[in-house]
Amino acid sequence: MSKLKVLSFGLGPIGTSIAKLALTRKEQLEIIGAVDANPAFEGKDLSELTGNASPTGVKVTKSAGDLYDKADVVLHATSSFLSVAEPQLMAFCETGVDVVSTNEELAYPWFTHKDSASRLDEAARKNGVTLLGTGVNPGFVLDALAITLSGVCASVSEVRATRILDATKRRLPFQKKVGIGLSTKEFEENVRTGKFGHIGLPESIAMVCDSLGSPVEKIDQDISAKIAESTVKTEHFGSVDKGKVIGLVQDGRGYSKGRMVARYHIEMYAGAESPKDEIELVGNPTIKLQIPSGTPGDIATAAIIVNSIPRVVEATPGLKTVKDLRPASSIML
Repeated sequence: MSKLKVLSFGLGPIGTSIAKLALTRKEQLEIIGAVDANPAFEGKDLSELTGNASPTGVKVTKSAGDLYDKADVVLHATSSFLSVAEPQLMAFCETGVDVVSTNEELAYPWFTHKDSASRLDEAARKNGVTLLGTGVNPGFVLDALAITLSGVCASVSEVRATRILDATKRRLPFQKKVGIGLSTKEFEENVRTGKFGHIGLPESIAMVCDSLGSPVEKIDQDISAKIAESTVKTEHFGSVDKGKVIGLVQDGRGYSKGRMVARYHIEMYAGAESPKDEIELVGNPTIKLQIPSGTPGDIATAAIIVNSIPRVVEATPGLKTVKDLRPASSIML
């Protein structure tokens, strides 16, 4: 495959990590533009954000302009919410450029955001574009991995998944997302907005159940605060006092044909003990896979976005999910 031209769209902590990794794939990729709405970034060389020693010659702009005509793929990392990202994604479709996005709700929008999914799929097909939402979670741990494991089961009656991670040293936006430093009242107010906690849990459940031939009829979830029992030190918030929130516990359940077929449990808080990712498929045979210490979120997210580029380029047009494409793979050095 010839070298692919890519645009970095969104240069927050994750977008910057993606761009930094893409810059190392000099034989496969060429970054031809970098876009971010932050006026403080405008005009800076991309290296100033990624920490590369040598200038890249790519200046950050507020709009890619005619660079879309030259690009093969947009690496999109802005919002977790499809309501925010949809106009951006529609604009990419109209320019005819493929997209790999970190948008969690794009990972499998066919259950929770069916109308948006239909609009994006139609626009992508009309313009010969492939759209993919992926990441570590959703996109790998709680969905693609479970789907792959099911391939050696004669049947599956229930999917159980657990993800426990220590939020102590994670990036600032992540620590805010899990509520570190909030009071219990502030935490509960955030939960009521519906825009708080791990975004993408319903998408993972729906994707797995659809893949196993039991489309969900209902998904419910609840989020509770993890409270500090003593002072906890964090990377960005400093010390969090006893009685304050240090993260969250989130549970999701999927129902099909009148019974529970998926049970997901997530713990994301500062100082979490025994971090892990675990998938258990109850069936014939029952299989359990555990990743001790869990999948490192930030570098793994950058990796799966960059490694998915060839899969998106080779795919037929339309809104795709990780269950539709060949698994992403890395390179050997």
